[in-house]
Amino acid sequence: MRNASEVGKLCTGCGTCMAICPPGVIRMEINHDRGVYEPVITGECDGCGLCLRACPGIEVDLADLNMRVFGREPDDPLLGNYESCYVGHSRDDKIRYDSSSGGMITQILLYLLEEGLINGALVTRMNPERPLEPEPFIARTPEEIIESRGSKYCPVPANVALREIIDIPGRYAVVGLPCHIHGIRKAQKFNKKLRERIVYHLGIVCNHTPTFKATRFLLERVGVKLEDVQDIRYRGNGWPGSLRVETVSGDILLLPEYWGSGFGQLFMPGRCRMCCDHMAELSDISFADPWLSEFEDEKRGRTLVIQRKNPEILHKIFGICEIEPIEPQKVLLSQIYNIYMKKKVYKLNNSIYYGNFPEVDSVDRIIFRFDPHRLKIPFSLKRRYEFLYSVIVSLKARKDFLGYSE
Repeated sequence: MRNASEVGKLCTGCGTCMAICPPGVIRMEINHDRGVYEPVITGECDGCGLCLRACPGIEVDLADLNMRVFGREPDDPLLGNYESCYVGHSRDDKIRYDSSSGGMITQILLYLLEEGLINGALVTRMNPERPLEPEPFIARTPEEIIESRGSKYCPVPANVALREIIDIPGRYAVVGLPCHIHGIRKAQKFNKKLRERIVYHLGIVCNHTPTFKATRFLLERVGVKLEDVQDIRYRGNGWPGSLRVETVSGDILLLPEYWGSGFGQLFMPGRCRMCCDHMAELSDISFADPWLSEFEDEKRGRTLVIQRKNPEILHKIFGICEIEPIEPQKVLLSQIYNIYMKKKVYKLNNSIYYGNFPEVDSVDRIIFRFDPHRLKIPFSLKRRYEFLYSVIVSLKARKDFLGYSE
């Protein structure tokens, strides 16, 4: 393998290779047939191999990276290294309501910027010129941080913005999914500027990001043409939120509970079905939705927070955020289905990730064989099959992990 263009379907689309390429000949471009980003070589490659050294698509040694980041391998192989767990939300009602689930990431970034602890933050907004495409960038003002709030349920090559961090001295925070954090941590092993300038790594818990085809599917269902979209926001308007589409004619559509329409199930990239890190284990702090029975009546939003490093951040924002401890086992329970799939089923699908994983039994292997994505199921039956499959997986996950973590 000579450079990132040969990674093929192992590519996560994170964008690290583009930022780290010394001659700058890599570009992340959308493959419209697959609905994902891919690296394309646009000039003369010098064969340095740095793109492959930083690539989280071909290999992630979780054991090695945990030792580098935390100085130890995780005591808990399901949640990763952590010190404390919390549930919280911004005390700013607008930030809380407009964000995905409580506004904790937005509020932390605002605090870090306003206190001079960072000069900028790597975040993502939707591109105002191409509203169905994401735009990673370095936010340097409070207004830009607020503009980037909320989830982007489409492929995001966030790490392309690392180039600005390499080029411009300062202190930075980065916000990314597990694959983005993997790429950053791998690049920091050999890039001193990234190692010294990125002082906070904020990770978003993630099962997968749907391909661009998912958004097209949804817009077709509601009769909106792609060229008529003026603005799109995938989360916000309270919790768990609604997809908001604004058209060029000024019409606004709010689509609650759209994830289960097939949007979240039928357009999962193949590489995401190989990922073994749901909890953004290599971040300093991870953030997740609180999918727990005690929060089922929550309307404004709250955030699960897994503090792994930098405890001083949470201590300093008590005045602007409401934060209270929560048992780690509840955090595990809130994400148990996806953790099971990542740590057992998806691990059976690859030899890319190295680290401490729970043992796999015969039932796990059967569940792996009957994964909906491995079977040819008629479209009309797929959602019903996936529901039945999810029930079985949830029961097995509870049996294994609620005892396993004690």
